[in-house]
Amino acid sequence: MKVLFYSVSTLLLLQVSSGDVMNGTMKLMMVQALWRHGDRTPTETYHNDQFKEQDWVFGGGGWGQLTPIGMRQHMQLGQRLRARYVNGQPYQFLNQRYDQQEIFVRSTDKNRTLLSAFSNMVGMYGSNNENVSLPGYDYPDVPGWPVGFVPIPIHTIPDAEDHLLSVDNACALQDTIWEMAKTTDIVSSYFSRSDVKALMGNLTNYCGEDINPENLWILFNALKIEKQYYPLKFQQTTPWYSDSLFEQIDIVNSQVQDFQNGLGLEGVIKNGIDIGKYLRKIRGGTLVNDIYNHMNRKTQCASNNGKECTYTNRLKFFAYSAHDTTLYALFSLLGVAHLAVQPRGYPLYSACVIMEQWQDLQTNQTYFKMIYHRHENDTLNNVITSGIPGCNGNDYCPLSVLKNYSDVYKPEMEMNQWCNYNMFGSSAMASPFSSLLILALFYLFVSN
Repeated sequence: MKVLFYSVSTLLLLQVSSGDVMNGTMKLMMVQALWRHGDRTPTETYHNDQFKEQDWVFGGGGWGQLTPIGMRQHMQLGQRLRARYVNGQPYQFLNQRYDQQEIFVRSTDKNRTLLSAFSNMVGMYGSNNENVSLPGYDYPDVPGWPVGFVPIPIHTIPDAEDHLLSVDNACALQDTIWEMAKTTDIVSSYFSRSDVKALMGNLTNYCGEDINPENLWILFNALKIEKQYYPLKFQQTTPWYSDSLFEQIDIVNSQVQDFQNGLGLEGVIKNGIDIGKYLRKIRGGTLVNDIYNHMNRKTQCASNNGKECTYTNRLKFFAYSAHDTTLYALFSLLGVAHLAVQPRGYPLYSACVIMEQWQDLQTNQTYFKMIYHRHENDTLNNVITSGIPGCNGNDYCPLSVLKNYSDVYKPEMEMNQWCNYNMFGSSAMASPFSSLLILALFYLFVSN
C-alpha cells in the first residue's frame, strides 16, 4: 500500500482554483458594499425659506434629487471599486466584463439612490475606457448608443415595504419605542436643557414654524445645501445665519440622531424594554442579518456544487444603495458610530462600507473585514474592523462575531409584521376574528 504525504502548502494549493484571490492562506470569498447616495438637493425645507422647490433644477429638478455632482461622486466610487476588485489593485476578483451571475445591486426606491447605483455601475462596468466591453455582446453595436455603456440592472422594492434599507420608514413599533425614549431621564433632560430650548426658540422665530429637536434635521440639511449651491443669494436671504449658529444646530441634531439610533441609551430600561437595544434592532437588525446570511450561505456552499448552491457560488459582489441613516444604523449596531464622521454626524455623500468575506484555507475558518470609504476623495484602504467590539483589535474578525450581532439584533418577526405589533398587548392591527366579534356585538347592541 502506497501512503502519500502532503505538506500544508501542498494541501493549500489543492484547495486553490485558478482565479482565486489569495492573501497568504486567506481566500477572498465575497464582497458586500453599502453606500450612501451622492450629492442631492434638499428633501424639504422650512416655512420662511426663500428657496423653493422650483429653485432646485439639478438631476431632473425638485426635492431630494441626485445632482450631477452626486452622479460624479458615485462614478468615481465605482472606478475605485473596479480598481480594487477587477483590475488587480490589489485583487482581480471580479470579471473584467460585466457578469450578471457575479453582481447583484439592491437600492431603496428613491431616485437619488437608484441613480447613485446606476452611476456607480458606470464607474465599475459602464464605460469602455479599457476597451474591455464588447459591442454586440455587452451593449448594442448601433449608432446612437453611447460607446462602451453597459446597462446594469438595479433591483428595488416599494419604499413603504423596505425595512431593510429605509430605516425611517413608517413603523408604529419604532414610533412607540422612540416615544418611550423621550420620557427617559437622559433624553428628556437633554431636550429640556436651557441652551437647547433657547436654540429651538430662536430657530422657530427665524423659520416661521415650530422647530424642535425632531425636525431639526430638515433645517440642518436645507441650510447646508443652500449655502453650498447659492452662496450669494443664501447670504442675502438668510441674514440670521452664522457659522457658529450652524455648529449649534449640528451639535444638537447629531445628539438627537444618536438617541434615535439607541446610542447613549445602552441599558436604559423603560416598561421592561431595553430602549437602546430595541431602537438598534428595529433600525439595523434586518440589515446586519442580511449581510451575515449572505456570508453564512457562502460558507455553507463553499464545498457544495449542488443546484441549491449554484446562485450563491456564482455571486461575488452584493451592493446596497441607500442612505446616511442606513449606514449609521449599521455603525450604531456594530459599535463603531464614532467612526462615521469626525467630530460628529451622519456619513457623508458617497460614503461606503465594504464587508469582505475571507476564508483561511489552513484552518478552514471564515472571517470578515470591514473597510470604510468616508467621502468622495477617500480611498478604499481604511480598515475599521478592529474597532468593532468583539474583534479584539484585529483587521480580520471571525464570522462568529458577526453572527453574534445578527443573533442579538435579529427582529422578533418579519419587519412589516413587527412594525405593527403592540408589545404591550396583541397586534396593533385588528385580527379578522376580533373584527367579526366587534361587528357581532354591534349588531347585538342595535337589535336590543
